Amino acid sequence: MSDITKLTDKIKADAEKKYQLQINEAKKENENQERIRRRQLEEELAERMAFYEKEKRAAMFLEISDVHIQSRNKVLAAKQAVLDELFAEALVRLNQMDTPAFVRFVENGMQQANLSGDIDLILGEKTANLLNDAALAKLQASVTNGQLHVAAKKLPHKGGFLLRQEAIELNFTFDALLDANKEELSNTLLQMIFEQ
Repeated sequence: MSDITKLTDKIKADAEKKYQLQINEAKKENENQERIRRRQLEEELAERMAFYEKEKRAAMFLEISDVHIQSRNKVLAAKQAVLDELFAEALVRLNQMDTPAFVRFVENGMQQANLSGDIDLILGEKTANLLNDAALAKLQASVTNGQLHVAAKKLPHKGGFLLRQEAIELNFTFDALLDANKEELSNTLLQMIFEQ
């Protein structure tokens, strides 16, 4: 019986060894699987972090861009308000022109127009009182081959004048002259004001 006991003990020992080997292999496999899974999770985490970082950076740049645009719009609005105020003040001052300056203004306008023949002069309501008989006589003398007719009708709420000859009409009203030169004047004024 001792042989049977030895044989049984040997079988048990072999089974125990196999059991221990299988457990050790299972542990190694489990640790290996765990390592692989941990590496995958770390890579996934790194990818997600990079993605969220990229998204956060993009959102931050959009926010900065919005702030920059709002700031620029406020600066432009302030500049436009200053320009509007300057043009309004210029119009007020032009409408307050004295008689000699207004006569020179009309003379220069007629010279620029270079019209000959009969010409209608239509004065703005705000400056009509600045042309006296002597000034009108001087203007009449500057017309070649025709006459200067001062219209009885005035341009309402305007300063300056219109010259009309048949289908030709030249506008020398102050607001029209300011509007025509507004872009060029705006750039010059902005440079003078904001670059000092």
